[in-house]
Amino acid sequence: MSIICGTDLSERSLRALEVARALAAQRGEREVVFVYVVEDEAAAAAARANLDAQVTAAVGTVPVRAELVIGTPEVSLSTFAETEGSDLIVIAASSSPATLLKLGSTAEKVIATARVPVLVVRDPEPWLAYARGERPLRLLLGIDDSVASDLGQQWTHALRARGHVEVVLGAIYYPDDAAEYYGLHAATHIDRDPEIEKLLVRDLLKRFGPGDNISARAMRGLGRIGDHVVELAKEANVDAIVVGTGQKTGLGRLGSVSTIIVHDAPQSVVCVPPNAIIPTLAVPKLQSALVATDLSSFANRAVPFAFALTDEGGEVHIAHVVDEDAEVDEPEIKRQLITLAPAHTNRSVAAHLVRGDDAAKAISQAAARLGCDAICIASHGRSGLTRALVGSVADKLLRATRKPVLVLRPVQG
Repeated sequence: MSIICGTDLSERSLRALEVARALAAQRGEREVVFVYVVEDEAAAAAARANLDAQVTAAVGTVPVRAELVIGTPEVSLSTFAETEGSDLIVIAASSSPATLLKLGSTAEKVIATARVPVLVVRDPEPWLAYARGERPLRLLLGIDDSVASDLGQQWTHALRARGHVEVVLGAIYYPDDAAEYYGLHAATHIDRDPEIEKLLVRDLLKRFGPGDNISARAMRGLGRIGDHVVELAKEANVDAIVVGTGQKTGLGRLGSVSTIIVHDAPQSVVCVPPNAIIPTLAVPKLQSALVATDLSSFANRAVPFAFALTDEGGEVHIAHVVDEDAEVDEPEIKRQLITLAPAHTNRSVAAHLVRGDDAAKAISQAAARLGCDAICIASHGRSGLTRALVGSVADKLLRATRKPVLVLRPVQG
């Protein structure tokens, strides 16, 4: 797949082309496509001469194919990348106002429309040194619960497969939201919470997967997430930021995380759209699972499935939910839960009595707090009026949790 490099014929675009060619050489590509967009045919002839002159002056070993396109930069670059089957657009972060096309001023529009990752280059040197194998590239990978974030992780894995990359995993949290997610008491809505940050760092490292030169940081948020990501990148002293984009349009774009980062970050930024086609290189490993049971015979049948989900040497947490003020024999309930584990298992097993008046919420929070990778539960298969009135714990759990859920359903007679 070829790399597309957009240009406004500025010196900064020429440096972006150096980065595109260096990455293409590292990937074994046969060419880089250098695209200049003009808005009408009247400017095309002069633009063509300038484009050819810039290609002649370019530095690099991979051949460059110059293309002149008539249209608007954001639409034309995105469409051209799709037509070429490209998997990366490279553009300069800003350009001289004296040029015919201010590509830097439209970088955010390109990001909002592109269906492939976009690399916005500020300082080209770290990318050139990485591509030549001279030094590691240090990235901050912003992680949240979006599809684009998952794709950004896979894009980063691909980058690490081609060269030495140090990754700082970053997450911005708001104490009240994070406390709700983990089922903890929010001590403050303003100050950082060390307990929550410890859990977030644990989950970031598990989510990205094992490897060398990977660290994680969680930062308490008070304002816009994008501002905090820029701050975190500065503290981590990274060369570039990788972030997913929700591709908001209209006024919504003004406050989007990726727009703020591209506009304010002093580093290069890679924006990964939610509809990008990126191969899966790192397959998630289910090292731990939580299985919830009400101790009925059918609900207990979900327990072995939790062991089937997890890898050998993993963890299985067997949980039973009771009301907050319920008076129960906790040691006896835990004993019953432990007996449900298969004989001679090579997984570690833990029993938990979880308190909460909303069973689905309590299960979701327990799984988050324990760092479980998946949840198993049996559905009693209520239907009709009963289901409408009391609901289904399994149904509510699917809406309450962000984790994969395996639901064991009864056979309908």
